[in-house]
Amino acid sequence: MTFSKRLITGTLIAALSLVAATAAFATPDPGTATSNAVVQNQGTTTANVVVSYYAQDGTAALTTEATINAGAVAEFKTADTALASGFAGAAIVSSDQPLAAIVSLKNSDVSASKGGITQGAYNATTAPASDISFPSVWGFAGIGSVSTIQNTSSDATVLTVDFFNRAGDNLGSRTINLNGYGSVTIDMGNASDLPSGFPTDFSDGSISVSSSATDIAGASTAYWTNRQGAYQALTSANAGTTLYAPSHFAFKSNASDPDYALFSALNIQNTTGTAAPITIEYFTRGDTSGNAALSLTCTVPANSAVGLNVKNGGSGCGLNAASFAPLGTSWSGSVKVVSTDNINLVGTGITNWGNNGYGGMYAMVTTNDASDTIYIPAQYRRQPGGSWAQWSAINLQNIGSSTVAAADITIKYIDTAGNTVVTLTGGQLPGDLAAGAAFGLNTRNGGDLDASAFNALGDGWIGGILVEGPAGSQLVAVNNIVYSNRASVYNGIPQ
Repeated sequence: MTFSKRLITGTLIAALSLVAATAAFATPDPGTATSNAVVQNQGTTTANVVVSYYAQDGTAALTTEATINAGAVAEFKTADTALASGFAGAAIVSSDQPLAAIVSLKNSDVSASKGGITQGAYNATTAPASDISFPSVWGFAGIGSVSTIQNTSSDATVLTVDFFNRAGDNLGSRTINLNGYGSVTIDMGNASDLPSGFPTDFSDGSISVSSSATDIAGASTAYWTNRQGAYQALTSANAGTTLYAPSHFAFKSNASDPDYALFSALNIQNTTGTAAPITIEYFTRGDTSGNAALSLTCTVPANSAVGLNVKNGGSGCGLNAASFAPLGTSWSGSVKVVSTDNINLVGTGITNWGNNGYGGMYAMVTTNDASDTIYIPAQYRRQPGGSWAQWSAINLQNIGSSTVAAADITIKYIDTAGNTVVTLTGGQLPGDLAAGAAFGLNTRNGGDLDASAFNALGDGWIGGILVEGPAGSQLVAVNNIVYSNRASVYNGIPQ
């Protein structure tokens, strides 16, 4: 499900894929997929919402209605509708108030995952464009990607889809006709979805898509054998010469453990025809000195992407696990990527719960994505019968050039009725946010606070967050949804 906001009418357009992806011969079987929209009302009065669903060919399938109180959150569950089993298509979400939204994905019948279920999430796209990019694409026995492209207009269009490997080689192109409000899915493990002669030894790369007549949006989901991660398609509005990853980890429960409990990776894409030298700086959470714990360099080839992984080095930069040794095994923080030749880049961050087999993805951000007001549509604190079932964490980063005082930050936890249940500000927060600094709040263990800070939410809380900073501040957030057997990650949504 992919959204784009029409600012005048308050309308959001969503691409919704509910059918199981093809169990391809070369990539992991993703199981059976369903997806729901989690929507937060950014307005000051009740939002009257209409959701209209369309099949992949653009024909109307169903319309439903709902109301959402100011600040409140509602989930539009496809399982609660009369949509036919196996439905795949698009939705238009219309409202008389501005909305923030994410899409929640759930895949069942995944044999290698805990409980047979995997989870993903990605953001509603607020600005569809004629050109979109997918920086993180895989297609081999260990990981497979399924990408959905949506036509956000009632007019037909023609897509040109170009596929690249990590070296920047163009591996072929496809031309796809797309009806108004139609959508198409590309499975990297399905040969019929790929250009003729596509190399059978492809492992990872990127996809660029252009539309001849209308604006488009999209989302991509990566499937491992035991987990998944999803992210929204990126456009020129998401590109910049400096990218930020607010949430990054290299953490083992014990230094001698063979695997990381939590580790991260970046995929950075260069959509131009000129190679882009970059500097990658890793900053420790809570360190306000401004000094990087680790600084690396790399060159992103023209029309290609590179990967940096704290566990194994990644691909495309010539790095290995030892390259990240200065971070140690008990590190959390954020990353800043600078294009030294001022070439625009886009990117994604990847979080892996290594011991548990969970994963999630989010979009790297620029100052264009920063705001003094951020909405977080999906937050949870649920432990029925005393057993934790679902909880959430927010990593809030200041990417501005000056310190934001804790006294000037207010973080509200709002339930589904629009009631503020917990408010954190000033001394209730971990501290000031220096330039580049970040802190984390976790509804289960407190994050950088004591766990008791969230006791007032109770044991069955569902809702969202409103983050308010001083006027002109540049705040960004990445958010984790964690279950007892799976997890997902998404970006905070600026006002």
